[in-house]
Amino acid sequence: MEDTELAALIIVVIFIGIDYITGLMKAAIQHDISSEKMRLGLWHKSGLILVMLLAEIVERGQAYLDLGYNMPLIVPSAVYISITEISSILENLGEINPEIANSPLLQLFRSAKNTNDNDEDGKS
Repeated sequence: MEDTELAALIIVVIFIGIDYITGLMKAAIQHDISSEKMRLGLWHKSGLILVMLLAEIVERGQAYLDLGYNMPLIVPSAVYISITEISSILENLGEINPEIANSPLLQLFRSAKNTNDNDEDGKS
């Protein structure tokens, strides 16, 4: 595993951990902690790790078998998972502390591309 791919996996695992922790904090604040929801959340998170494992196997396997994939899979998979986890973390933080939900602090994490696209469409 190359350094970039290892870093991608570590980053994904960290984001998944932070999302799980912030989700647990949100549930505690809302008095909605459920072991069933926690188990389901862990299954979902483990599925994301398995996607990364699959990307690693397919990308490495391409060197030996023509599996039909011509592009990198590990880093793009990590980017997609990271973006979804960041989005979930920001939602959780907004519910944990409503004062920061629309604050300039959390606005730092909004995509400039989305902001510009909305402005061009007239949908600010």
